[in-house]
Amino acid sequence: MAGFSGLFLGVFVYWHKVTISAAESDADQIEEHLWESGALSVTLTDPLDAPIYEPGPGETPLWAAVDICGLYEQAQDITAIVARFESEGLNVSQVETMAERVWEREWLTQFEPMPFGPRLWIVPTEYEVPSAAEVALRLDPGLAFGTGTHATTALILEWLDRQTWQQQSVLDYGAGSGVLGIAALLLGASSCRAVDTDPQSITATNENAVLNKVDQHIVATLPEAFEPAQYDVVLANILAAPLVTLAQNLMDCLAKDGMLVLSGIMSSQQVMVEQAYEGRVRFVDQFERDGWVCLVAKLC
Repeated sequence: MAGFSGLFLGVFVYWHKVTISAAESDADQIEEHLWESGALSVTLTDPLDAPIYEPGPGETPLWAAVDICGLYEQAQDITAIVARFESEGLNVSQVETMAERVWEREWLTQFEPMPFGPRLWIVPTEYEVPSAAEVALRLDPGLAFGTGTHATTALILEWLDRQTWQQQSVLDYGAGSGVLGIAALLLGASSCRAVDTDPQSITATNENAVLNKVDQHIVATLPEAFEPAQYDVVLANILAAPLVTLAQNLMDCLAKDGMLVLSGIMSSQQVMVEQAYEGRVRFVDQFERDGWVCLVAKLC
């Protein structure tokens, strides 16, 4: 998920690793807990410690029991985070301090060129662009979602690929790595405003924009520096709770005949999110994958 967690492309001196043991059926909910608590990455492992780094589109873990591991920056209060998990009844099975490593290279062993529709591919910089890729977005994974492999991001990327772009303006709210806004620009959007609460996300978005040669067409800012305007396409790939809180702001940014695309919604939260937007927009489409829902709406 792109989301407010952001994508950090640097290396920490050390970080904390918290492992929660759970049934596979609880994995999505616990993963959301980890992201909300400030995790920099989330991985799922089986008892043999064979990791799944963000399951690919259409894939789910096959194990009856899983270990769900979150990485946290060294400055975070890991004692308070663990205490919160335990108070919520989660089974925290291990807490570790992990030494510095070049994690970007580690993740590349699990991240290969991937298509998101007939045109759009995400291609790590260490790979050649596949001949089938009409539009190639260059991106290396960092320590958080934002590469496109999570269902919430993949659903929007595939929606972007299906659109006919005629120089539309785009707002990417909760930009993370900037992958959605950059993809829209590469597909034919004219401009993008990317907004995220995490300064590291702003840095990552700018770096990825330079990498993809669209830096002249994107402006990345923190929310306090964002001056609301109207956009032809408004993308928000965050969690259900902030989607509800930000409903009025996002609808105010939608131009007449514009498209509002909301993702990061668990199936059980769909009605709650729709109710927050009721009266001003009509939902015209939806897509589902792995228990996540992406909603598309237009102004009434």
